[in-house]
Amino acid sequence: MAKKIILSLVLLLLTTMLYAYDRLNPPYPRTASYSLGQNVWPTYSIGTRLLKLARYDMAYIYGSVDDNGTIKAKKLRQLNPDQILIAMGLNGIFFSDPPEYYLYRSYRGNLLEDVLPGQRAIRVDNTDGINLDFGDDYRLCYAVINNDIINIYDVIGDTLFAPSGGDDFWKVNQKHVRGDSVLSPLRMSGPGIFPNFSQWCPPVNGKYLWDYLAEKNLLEKIDWTEQLWDGLFHDAFYANVYLKSQTMDMNLNGIDDYVEMGSTPDKAGQYSINPHRREYIAKWLDRENVLMDQLDPNAANMLGVNNGGTCEYFYEQMNGHTYEGFGRWADWFYLKDDCLAWMEENKKRNRPSMMFIEDYIPEKWVENGKDRFDKMLYGLTTALLFDCYYGMTFGDWYYIMFWYDEFETNLGYGIGLPFELPNGLWARYFDKGVAISNPTGQIQTVSPADLDGRTYYRLRGGQNPELNNGEQFIAPIEVYAHTYGTKDVRGGGIILFTEPVTAVTDIIIDNFYNNDTSPGNNPVELQGDWSRYVTRGDLDWDANNPYWSQFGNKQVVGGFDDAYGYHAIENGGGEATAVWRPSIGVPGYYEIAEWHGWHGDYQSSFGEATDVPFQIIIDQHIRLTGTIDQTAHYGQWNILGNFYCPKGQDNYVKITNKANGWVIADAVRFRFLGDVAEPDTIPPEPPDNLKIWE
Repeated sequence: MAKKIILSLVLLLLTTMLYAYDRLNPPYPRTASYSLGQNVWPTYSIGTRLLKLARYDMAYIYGSVDDNGTIKAKKLRQLNPDQILIAMGLNGIFFSDPPEYYLYRSYRGNLLEDVLPGQRAIRVDNTDGINLDFGDDYRLCYAVINNDIINIYDVIGDTLFAPSGGDDFWKVNQKHVRGDSVLSPLRMSGPGIFPNFSQWCPPVNGKYLWDYLAEKNLLEKIDWTEQLWDGLFHDAFYANVYLKSQTMDMNLNGIDDYVEMGSTPDKAGQYSINPHRREYIAKWLDRENVLMDQLDPNAANMLGVNNGGTCEYFYEQMNGHTYEGFGRWADWFYLKDDCLAWMEENKKRNRPSMMFIEDYIPEKWVENGKDRFDKMLYGLTTALLFDCYYGMTFGDWYYIMFWYDEFETNLGYGIGLPFELPNGLWARYFDKGVAISNPTGQIQTVSPADLDGRTYYRLRGGQNPELNNGEQFIAPIEVYAHTYGTKDVRGGGIILFTEPVTAVTDIIIDNFYNNDTSPGNNPVELQGDWSRYVTRGDLDWDANNPYWSQFGNKQVVGGFDDAYGYHAIENGGGEATAVWRPSIGVPGYYEIAEWHGWHGDYQSSFGEATDVPFQIIIDQHIRLTGTIDQTAHYGQWNILGNFYCPKGQDNYVKITNKANGWVIADAVRFRFLGDVAEPDTIPPEPPDNLKIWE
């Protein structure tokens, strides 16, 4: 045991000397998020989404100028100068790109008669395979005739039906003659049109596909000369394609490549689909690396992709990749082997890592998903084992970001590689603690004797206080896992620290359970005829309604109907109430503050109340009353007072609509100040008409 302790101290000293802090190499845990689901801005207000995004060590945002990527990046850089900013670039071909670059199905048709511009019915000699696997859903079905791109919305017998009206881009726009060839591009919902990464893809105007895509990203769609970006990222990246029900035809000979070539190399390594495609994808990535270095030679210029699951390729070109939806596309043990390879490759090349586990709560768990702390710990501890960034989101399309107590801790840097314990748990030592993950599919136990002899403590946290009770690690701890089926193995994890650590992240009680109420808590409790609202957005930040909301575009998916910003009601006699009731996991002093935007699209749309009455109730006793002026102090935390809050749910803030204008119910924050503090029950403006209850 003494040898273990001495070795750990030596490793700790070496690690500390090796890793001086820099923003491209932050301590662990490392947090990241890619900002999907808010591409409706500026149609709707962006709310406070960027405030949430700015707290991550690494943020992925749509970098295209078409998505106002430069504007968002400048704002994030202002909010957090140390943040690693990754621009999400184009990863596919679109209908505005040359059709010669498209990857086509093996379908081949020929016109049975001439077709005129705007003609709706197109007769062909066969339709077999043009809409393969679409059934009656033709939204992804297109035809290309002499580079004329036509949307096909129905197929009946030997006839394809195209739009015919007005200026529709997808109608027949040229005259085509009998016998002309009809092709069908391989279009899917995620990657768009598959590019034809192969030797058979012809150049257009002297430019090959791989150069065209790289230059479109970095010379047209993303302004790399702004010196905002640390790296480039491609979503829906297909290093391999395994299309169960589609066909593809790289060499345009009318034969399905899966039949002609197969998806794995033959004995001579010739013309199999995936190795052949990867050879030409590498040309694209190489070109992007060159362009980034030319445009901003002083930047990190990292490159990463989302391959869904693992990605055992392009080690020379990339800094890593994303696991989309932890456990969604990659088994834990495949992930382990893949991560270990990337850890070695990045170390060998002395470059920062972009390995990232983007976890998610499926929509089927809409009512309790964010509070499944075992699920979060399984993903987070796995990320810690393997040098990955980590983020937890809600929804099958990753709409909303969640923030946990563990994210605000500091383990320092990893000591050595992860290792397996005899019972199948995996662990890794850090300067300031240890991370333990359970991928076994059944509950396992970790004991002090299993580790290196250092003294460890549980985290003291507010969201999951039964596990994170702050106690010294002297008795065995059960680490959750359960097997529900061969494809549904769930796990858990725990982080232990070498010194006592308290991390109580701000408790936010907002309007909706997922958007944007803290884990372990429920949203505002409303009585009365309150209505929920979302307002228009603007490219001018100051013109956006700054309500406390991550997601506000009225999207409704399954049980998810949280896509609004705030609640409001007209003034009345006090019959309408709103109560913000946190779950206090760590008793102590808390600063209580209120947040509101304005009501309507503009500050002048409605007359908000200047005298919204509030009460602060602590342990079921009224401790403070007053009023809030909601015509001022928009988009900021307005402090109501500091109070000692005991553990539980008997502490809350209450307002009513007994006021002189519209009353807004938005967000209330409970910020932990510590175990000992001088309570300040005399708040600053805007609250007035105060009465302090002893």
